Amino acid sequence: MTQYPANGVLFGNDRKTNDRQPDYTGTLDFDREVVMDLYNQLQSGTEQPKASLSAWRKTSKNGKPFLSLKASIMAERRQGVQRSYQAPPKRNDLDDDIPF
Repeated sequence: MTQYPANGVLFGNDRKTNDRQPDYTGTLDFDREVVMDLYNQLQSGTEQPKASLSAWRKTSKNGKPFLSLKASIMAERRQGVQRSYQAPPKRNDLDDDIPF
């Protein structure tokens, strides 16, 4: 299976009927690296984990403008932070205080 980077799109909300509705709607698909970094942030006590988000203005094949999105680990976290999930140490059930 090919790994794709975290990406998404935002299109202008053409169904907007009042100012309280969003100007843009879309989706964002996260890759494992970003999800695991967000999880590790939660595990370390961060109340609001963060990821970096970038956007490019593009035009669809039918001429509709949209924003192409990419999510990634924030640069500040990428330096010196282990990005993979840290599994708890395996228990050795045979290592106990019984001498036989």
